[in-house]
Amino acid sequence: MDHQDGTADGVPVRVCAVLVDPDGRICVIRRHRPGGVQHSLPGGLLADGEQPTGALHRELREELGLDLAAADVDPAPRFEQHQATTRPGRDGLFRRRHLVHVVHLPQALVEDVALVELDAADTTEVLWLPPADLVGTHLYPDVGEHLVDAVTVQAPPVAAAPVRLLPAMTDATFRWR
Repeated sequence: MDHQDGTADGVPVRVCAVLVDPDGRICVIRRHRPGGVQHSLPGGLLADGEQPTGALHRELREELGLDLAAADVDPAPRFEQHQATTRPGRDGLFRRRHLVHVVHLPQALVEDVALVELDAADTTEVLWLPPADLVGTHLYPDVGEHLVDAVTVQAPPVAAAPVRLLPAMTDATFRWR
């Protein structure tokens, strides 16, 4: 996987996090779209020359004010999901490779998370929801059915953790809102 230009095989890489609080709830960003509500896992695209962990730290700091590096919390990559969908207002396929990390946060860090997305042009709520409440909702990336496992099964140490490839997001499985 080439991260020098923020891509993997020419496809932009998006890092995101399943942030889990001590009560087992997951942090999501609620976006109000023309087609309805969409929940997103916090994260964003790799910049040129960035590695996934560094990009995740940067994105969580920019979006939520969360500083994982200062708290010595190690994100564990757990899932990878490929996306090739059409997107309203764009020609061709919208492609992403999502690297989904799971991070179990202590309560002190949960309290540091912003209530709205800090770098959004609009007011987007940051919510902590039980994973069961997200199964079947419009979640980006489309990992909802895997959240219960992500929360209840502690990841092995990062070096030993297998990254599970999830079914791809396609127009048959995901619609933009």
